[in-house]
Amino acid sequence: MMRTNDRDTQITHAVVERCLIAADVDSTIIAQGDRHDREGFLLTLGPRLLEAARLGAHLALLTGNNMDALTNRVLRWLIEQLSHIQDLKLLSHFHFFCNSAGVYAHFPLSDPDMARLCADPESCSDSTAVLEALTKPGIGEKKLAIRPRFIDPVYIRRTAMAEPEVEKIRSILLECGDSYMKRLVERRSSLERNYDLTQVCNSGTLIAATPEVRSVEHGPDEEPQLSTVQITLRPILSFRHARAPSRVFGKDLRGALISTIQERLDTSGLGHYTARAGGRASVDVTLEKLDKAYGLEFLIDRLNLQGYSRQGQKFGSNAIYFGDEVIVGGGNDYPVTRIPGLVVFAVNSDRELVPYLHHVFVPSAILEGPEATAQILTSFNQCANRLLKGHADGAHKGWTALDVLKEEILATRVADRIAELRANRRVSVEDWQTLHVFVSLMYCTDPAAREWLTILTSQLDTIMTQHSPRVDIGR
Repeated sequence: MMRTNDRDTQITHAVVERCLIAADVDSTIIAQGDRHDREGFLLTLGPRLLEAARLGAHLALLTGNNMDALTNRVLRWLIEQLSHIQDLKLLSHFHFFCNSAGVYAHFPLSDPDMARLCADPESCSDSTAVLEALTKPGIGEKKLAIRPRFIDPVYIRRTAMAEPEVEKIRSILLECGDSYMKRLVERRSSLERNYDLTQVCNSGTLIAATPEVRSVEHGPDEEPQLSTVQITLRPILSFRHARAPSRVFGKDLRGALISTIQERLDTSGLGHYTARAGGRASVDVTLEKLDKAYGLEFLIDRLNLQGYSRQGQKFGSNAIYFGDEVIVGGGNDYPVTRIPGLVVFAVNSDRELVPYLHHVFVPSAILEGPEATAQILTSFNQCANRLLKGHADGAHKGWTALDVLKEEILATRVADRIAELRANRRVSVEDWQTLHVFVSLMYCTDPAAREWLTILTSQLDTIMTQHSPRVDIGR
């Protein structure tokens, strides 16, 4: 029989262990293009991520980049920090997705190498030895990859492309890439007025757009299988290279190229594949269903972190997400906004393109990218520490650290907004009456009132999704 103090301990730790913190990588936890990106991560984001893991939270890092980028940057740097503090066990709290969430990797403590390294402080403190035990040379020159046995085989069977179709898609991308390059050369003079073309040039010469077949080894290390989950065409000039990104959003060459590629896929019997914007300079082709939301939903289900429906919680209530591409129609972080209950922090530099949805927030009017992410992570860790130390009041009984974090952020925002409305003499009496209706519905406890609130919120989200994105900075 479980003793009372054991039960209390389990309940206490559940306030953090039922929390999932998910994030994009480039420009969200790592300052992309900054020559000091490693130092910035090790000093700022890395310690905050490890603190959240130490407290018991699950952490997921999702990138559209390939396995080599994920391994050489994120995993290598995490291992450096874990070796420094001699606590490799924390790596098991992390979940990694790459190639548009087509590949899922995890390092369980049940793995023999993980168990051996964790048990030996000397081996654990040697980051080079740890990296060699968990990774191997990848496909291609000087590439690095996570060892095949750490790649989830069930998941990759769901996301892999049919091999006979890989070459067909590659051929389509080659042809579309050639047409794109001809158009880019023809319009170079006019484009240079609005775009920084140096980002798609090498010593002044435009870099040819080339398809990259992203194949990943998985299964036993001795006899791994090879699967392709994504084909990427890059570099492609996009609104991200514009001198004023918001002015050309939706009208850039990449948008037109994506439409052309999709039309070719559809007319070639490959309509179950989708072409979409990848990172800042790429077009990705994957199975139609595959995006960051697909990966995040898989992980929420795998970790059994679904919200309790009987308590009115939605599927993603126990998770939050950070991304710098939360943009309607043009960002690879936008798909996660469809997960019900998930709170999304948009750390975009172009805040005016963030969708005005009830569960999407710009965390700071000043900070963006990794700095904005670090600010929220610091607040989460503070909330978790208070709960674990028993400093929460009775009103927060049964709450998780994410619940407390969201309450603190939203309650402060609402109070600030109401104060601003009162100071703004242009707000009409009718507007105050509209606000009063929402507040009155929140006071009601009957199911009908709660249902009305859900319906109204859903309708507002639908309207704002169809409307041009405009963001209230700091909302």
